[in-house]
Amino acid sequence: MYQLFGNLLTHYGSASLNHGQSRGNVSPLQKAWWHDKIHSTVSGDAIRWALRYYWQQQDYPVNRVWNADTFKNLLTNEDFDPVRFIDDDVLGYMKTEAAKEEIIQEELETQNKQNKEKRGKKSKGNSIPRLGALGVTRAISLTLYNGTISLNARSGEPNRTSLHNPEYHNTRYQYGFALDPNHLKDKSRLFAVIDGLMSIRKVGGHNNVFCYDFSPESMVFRWTQKNSPHIFYCFQQDSLGLEPIISSDLIEQVEVEDIDGSELWIGGKVAKNLHLKDAHIFQGREKAVADLKRVIARDLNLTEFQPSS
Repeated sequence: MYQLFGNLLTHYGSASLNHGQSRGNVSPLQKAWWHDKIHSTVSGDAIRWALRYYWQQQDYPVNRVWNADTFKNLLTNEDFDPVRFIDDDVLGYMKTEAAKEEIIQEELETQNKQNKEKRGKKSKGNSIPRLGALGVTRAISLTLYNGTISLNARSGEPNRTSLHNPEYHNTRYQYGFALDPNHLKDKSRLFAVIDGLMSIRKVGGHNNVFCYDFSPESMVFRWTQKNSPHIFYCFQQDSLGLEPIISSDLIEQVEVEDIDGSELWIGGKVAKNLHLKDAHIFQGREKAVADLKRVIARDLNLTEFQPSS
């Protein structure tokens, strides 16, 4: 039973991802402690939301349809359907049934002095969950957060709210994902997940004011029959702190044969001048993905990728 794991690294840019979520006149970035240092971060939920929105834009059948005018998700089918909807299948759902109140009155037993009218209780709400096939880690900035804030001014008549200070961070973000194709109702949807992650936008508050490219500049995929990824957060800065590289930890795991290099597909900027035994290494991201898809289709007997309708 195969599993697909990945670790993706975004392009370098000026991230101000939480526009519209403010404390006073300041729009903060999320922060997290990482190796005892403060980094900016983006939640896995934000990445999953952006993946669903990509599918919506590509005309895949999604159950939660995003209305950009009202900033709300509209549910197509409250009963959910992982066969029909790609997001119900890949991302899962939790359906909570309304609790029903019943009043039960027992017959009076005249011979029992302790007999009382028993009032019924609310039954507990029943939940029908489906665990998604896709898990996404929190995205962590590759560099330390340095507390930078820009000064913006709102147009119009000035008042005490005219000045606005969004936090920003010039950095890249890395995050991991795990996808179990055996849990999918339609295994071919695995390709739609890969395509979405390669083209992802509008993550974590991204909008036309602060445009940050969250699509991967570099990536490491692992197509394996093992149950654990062992590749998450495998990027780091080089010794000069300028360019991203593959971490020494991942290289060592391949060298000591804890990871079979033939299970790895590495593409993008980090692939330049990289040598890793048996790994599939491509400087071009599209070529790396195309070769990975070919192997997945062979191993899962998927002769051709056809979106579900």
